Amino acid sequence: MTDVNAQRAVAVTQRDQAAAQAQVPRRLTEDDIRHLIGSLDDIHNSLRNAHHQDKSNVYRELRLALTYNPGQNKISVEAKPDADYCGVSVRVRGSTQTDTQRGLRLVGAIPLA
Repeated sequence: MTDVNAQRAVAVTQRDQAAAQAQVPRRLTEDDIRHLIGSLDDIHNSLRNAHHQDKSNVYRELRLALTYNPGQNKISVEAKPDADYCGVSVRVRGSTQTDTQRGLRLVGAIPLA
């Protein structure tokens, strides 16, 4: 009986350790980061060469608003990320929930030289 309890305790400990490791997010390697940045270059090149209506559709889906200000020779950029895609993942007793910031709004301006 003592052997069975000891084996059960070892199994429970191993299970708990495996579960704890599974909850820790994996860090990106340098190769992962290079690949991610490379894919952003691909997106940049595709958008640069896209038809203006296709660009408009992409920006709308990304919830980006670009406004040209001729007096200042700037483009104002406003981003309103979708709360379903932005947020912090939180693990609580085995389930993943998203804690989102509703109404997040990012605004910037790009000077045109």
